[in-house]
Amino acid sequence: MMSWYRGGIFIGFSTCMPQGLLPDWLYFRVFVPPSPRMEGRAVYADCGLRIVEASLLEDGFSEEEVAVVHPRDLEKMVGNETKIVGIGGHDFLGINPPTSEFVDLAQTGPPYNRVKFLELTRKLKAIKRSREIKVVAGGKSAWQLAYLKTMDKLGIDYVHLGEGELSVPKMCKAIMRGKNVSRIVRGEDTPVEKIPNIRGAVIHGLVEIARGCGRGCKFCTPGMQKLRHKSIEHIIRDVEVNLKAGIDSPLLHSEDVLRYGTMKIEPNEEKVIELLQRVANLEGVKSMGISHVSFATAYHDPKLVEQVSEIIMSLPEQKWIGTQIGIETGSPRLIAKYMHGKVLPSPPEKWPEVVKQSIGLLNDNNWVPACTLISGLPGENKEDVIKTLDLLDDIKDSLSLIVPLAFVSMEGSALSTEKSFTREKMIPEHWMVLGKCMEHDAWVSRKLRENYMAGNIVTRWLFRRLTDRLIDSAKKYAEGMKKGRPPKDYNKIPKNYLIPDVMDGG
Repeated sequence: MMSWYRGGIFIGFSTCMPQGLLPDWLYFRVFVPPSPRMEGRAVYADCGLRIVEASLLEDGFSEEEVAVVHPRDLEKMVGNETKIVGIGGHDFLGINPPTSEFVDLAQTGPPYNRVKFLELTRKLKAIKRSREIKVVAGGKSAWQLAYLKTMDKLGIDYVHLGEGELSVPKMCKAIMRGKNVSRIVRGEDTPVEKIPNIRGAVIHGLVEIARGCGRGCKFCTPGMQKLRHKSIEHIIRDVEVNLKAGIDSPLLHSEDVLRYGTMKIEPNEEKVIELLQRVANLEGVKSMGISHVSFATAYHDPKLVEQVSEIIMSLPEQKWIGTQIGIETGSPRLIAKYMHGKVLPSPPEKWPEVVKQSIGLLNDNNWVPACTLISGLPGENKEDVIKTLDLLDDIKDSLSLIVPLAFVSMEGSALSTEKSFTREKMIPEHWMVLGKCMEHDAWVSRKLRENYMAGNIVTRWLFRRLTDRLIDSAKKYAEGMKKGRPPKDYNKIPKNYLIPDVMDGG
């Protein structure tokens, strides 16, 4: 999570890949080189870490007492006066989607995100032998660690769950004063006016504009959060912090940027346009990114899509507009059962038409969405998967990445008690979905990769050769999958990497 990903945020998904597909030294040099640091402090860091940093500073800690640090610099930055080391992460043990699916399918090794996290915990254990420090872990995947035996194995003293703007500073002060603190702390939802402005720059210039979603998909954790919107002035201040650090392409983040400023399903066009115009008019902004939008919002308000596109595409270095959108399934039955809010104000039976028309609208306006699918939702049957295959046929010519995911039971979702979906449960139609997605993505990846060719001539040559190798491999595997079968000799590969040894109770 402490990489610039060659300037392409979608490359960040490669950290979910298993080891073994490429030599480690080559992967980390070409795909995820470390973000720059100055005097041991990270110049750019994950948004969550930046908000925790700002919360500590707002609560009375000084800038000398708080540092956001790259793991490579950990040993030299932890001194005799250091009391607490905090770790943030999106998938500590590599069991969230899409990591779990990539590892389960490839079976070449454990995922990179888990490898690096365990490497970090070993460093911290070594440091703790000579210094009195406490280790606190938090972030979206902290639930993976919230078992006392797991924490003990990893050398983690405390786990913080949920939002931390209010509770993390209190927790840290109590730990430093030697008070009795529960080893697992759960934070509360933070009122929007209590969320501080960031003090340091965020990787890819990501700026949070809202929290929560309001559509209520049962498999989703952000969808269960209370919906809140930050003020435009707050957002502009965060963008300006990134601009001062040399990031001229802000990335606006919420679960649906097109619904900024409203608590209703229908978008507030004036608020959305005002926000984007304010950001686009800031001195130094050369391009802009949108993290997520909803197919339903685009479908029901095509005029807003056109207006937003016009503002963004007018920026001097804007080539196209990337975003992430959830398709999840082509089955109206599953939409009605688990995510009826996803298609509102249309009924569930219109979902395939909503996806098809929206993806065409977005492409027509220079958007390239990265779309997710979920295999193995509880109760999914053959007919449901066939409807997804039909939808894939309808959008096969679209300029979009389609990422198939396996359903993972995660704490914080309404389906947390259900069983996760693994390859043993796959039917031929699931393999056909994978094959169609891989073939489609191979075609699209070649079209998009030139945007990520950062670095010197040798690095760009290596990046092109390596992506060619990965794309060609994907196409090769896709041929058999499209016929409903796994790759040759697939079932002979030992299943060694799906569940990490340190897990206890999850």
